[in-house]
Amino acid sequence: MPKLDLIELQRFVPAGIKYRLKPYYRKIFSNKLVVLLNPTWRCNYRCSYCCIVTKFAYTSVVPKAGERSGQEWLQGLEKLPPALIYLCGGEPFVYADLPLLVNNLPEKHSLVGIVTNLSQPTSVYRKIERKIHLNASFHREHTDGPEFLAKIKELSPHFHIQVNIVATPENLLVLEQIADELHAAGVELHVDPYVDIGFHYTPDQLRILHKHITPDRQPESQLDYDDYSPKRCSAGRNYINFSPDGSAYTCQGGMNFLHSPLHAGMAQGRELGYFRVGNLFDQDFQLNKEDVLCSMPCNIACDRDSTIIRAEQLVRS
Repeated sequence: MPKLDLIELQRFVPAGIKYRLKPYYRKIFSNKLVVLLNPTWRCNYRCSYCCIVTKFAYTSVVPKAGERSGQEWLQGLEKLPPALIYLCGGEPFVYADLPLLVNNLPEKHSLVGIVTNLSQPTSVYRKIERKIHLNASFHREHTDGPEFLAKIKELSPHFHIQVNIVATPENLLVLEQIADELHAAGVELHVDPYVDIGFHYTPDQLRILHKHITPDRQPESQLDYDDYSPKRCSAGRNYINFSPDGSAYTCQGGMNFLHSPLHAGMAQGRELGYFRVGNLFDQDFQLNKEDVLCSMPCNIACDRDSTIIRAEQLVRS
């Protein structure tokens, strides 16, 4: 019986069905581990809403000199059980060894996709020798619609491309137009709610947003900065987040709580050591064997996509 492949699913199955299947991915696919791998924090864009580059420069945590080479990543990934790997950043295509990493990924792993702003020359993308999935992030602060669509059409013969946009208040004003233009070009659009401390959509903005987001992205239930209740979470066991130097964190949110001053007030006085799982290149590196007990808000959408989170039932004496 042929192995069911997530890349083929992304290419041929409608988006609505894919998102309904998300909770069952680990039962459907052989890869039980989900890896969010950031080979670089560097980016050639400075989007006003970006928490990685603009609001807090993660290159101050791991600069270019601290990045691991593609060959090191290939050796390190051999340590892991079969995994679904998603490459992000930063802008992954400014990382020179990206083609080496993608083209030689150990066979036991599956590459779910790569996020990119599509700003690099076409020749850079064509160094990738596999027909993979690209999540093309549309950043209107740096490119316009016709230019962005032209790059998609140029690369479509080589990749499966889906467009992603962050629903900032500015983008909401033209979201309907963007969706129509992409639909006319045969390109799928995925919308992510804008997430920021203290930000809330107005009722009118929510009405626009709800036309374009899938149920798993509902901002009212998905993104909560006030939920300090204890939660059992599988992050660190069947979901892991790697920074460019190989440091491993249970989740993107946990990395933010540890490093970014934007979250320092929220994390003040709390024990956060469980967010760091070590470094992939340490000789004794291993994933967590049990779920962690976490009381910090879970406010990163990708974390919730890939983890199993259960409310902790406190036992009263």
